[in-house]
Amino acid sequence: MLSQTDEPPGSNVHASRLKWNETDRTSAKNIAVLSNELFPKNYLAIEGYRLYPFTVEVKPLFNRYQQHLQVTLSDYTFANNIIWLSRMSAFYQIIEDCFCLFSLNGNCLTMLLPPLGDPSRQARALEACFEIMDGYNPSPYLSAVEYVYRDFLAVLNIDVNAESGEDSLPALTNNQWLVERALPDYIYSTEDLIELKGNPYKTKRSEINQFRRSYPDHRLEVLGPQHWEGIRALMDTWLKNRIQYLTGDAIADFFYTVEMERKAIERAIEHYGRLDLQGLCLFIGDTLEGFTFGERITSTVASVLVEKTNFAILGSAQFLFREFAKMYRDCVHINVGDDLGLENLRRVKMSYRPVLFGEKFTLRHLAAGDGFPS
Repeated sequence: MLSQTDEPPGSNVHASRLKWNETDRTSAKNIAVLSNELFPKNYLAIEGYRLYPFTVEVKPLFNRYQQHLQVTLSDYTFANNIIWLSRMSAFYQIIEDCFCLFSLNGNCLTMLLPPLGDPSRQARALEACFEIMDGYNPSPYLSAVEYVYRDFLAVLNIDVNAESGEDSLPALTNNQWLVERALPDYIYSTEDLIELKGNPYKTKRSEINQFRRSYPDHRLEVLGPQHWEGIRALMDTWLKNRIQYLTGDAIADFFYTVEMERKAIERAIEHYGRLDLQGLCLFIGDTLEGFTFGERITSTVASVLVEKTNFAILGSAQFLFREFAKMYRDCVHINVGDDLGLENLRRVKMSYRPVLFGEKFTLRHLAAGDGFPS
């Protein structure tokens, strides 16, 4: 599930099909679809299949399947998925005793993760999931599974190394699957982030020491409901500061990204207690100038979901990151997710000397026929 390398590998609607139902329907397909009185009455109907809204109430069910696999990628937690998705864009179903998570974006239905369940049943569940996606999407090329962990490829008898070599993806394998490398997660030694020993971390130590000297009235508080308004105020400050450095062409993309992040933070705030998140707030005097929160992916790997500081306060981000790592000192590794393809973010994440990269792939089915770009 984790691979070690010096540098992260690159990655270089049809309304008539979509309707809400409140009545029971029988699936027209010959697959094992779980349906009982515990499922919501409202569901998305696509070609006779039922997909249920992915809400916070689904957390125990999702965790039961996720914990069985113990995938250490940042995408494989309930909190990470629920905060980045709205209620109307994420749906799930239990197929072949696997948890199948779908995302609906405009006229495109995809899977955010491969089916989560026993490996002996994942391939059959995947087959059914592609039937569902192909039944909705105008082109089979739009049907895809994102954030596929490396070991899942073995379920499909795909050997990335043997078939194509590490650097040659995208690759056609078995004349059935198109496998494309996605952006990897950056994974650090927790001890390294806490100790910051040696010359590679000299600049980090200097920035933290400068912050402490410049702001002797700083303090940390465990994040909680009393901080919600301060977090919103910091987001406004952060936005105003960032806009000053943007060119005209970058502003539209920036606002889209910020709005998505703001919604994710609001969802995390709304369900904070139920999501088992842990966080810290950084105060200077009485003003909240930074916050972060994360979670455990497994018993030995933690994840940082969000970190924001007033970047006008030099060294605050480095200080908060180090202090947050201490909350998970019992974990071997800390995963901070991918770099979104942004060079500045890549440089920052590389500067902390990742010890591992969590490989991820995107999977498409070639057996559907035409519709794939040449």
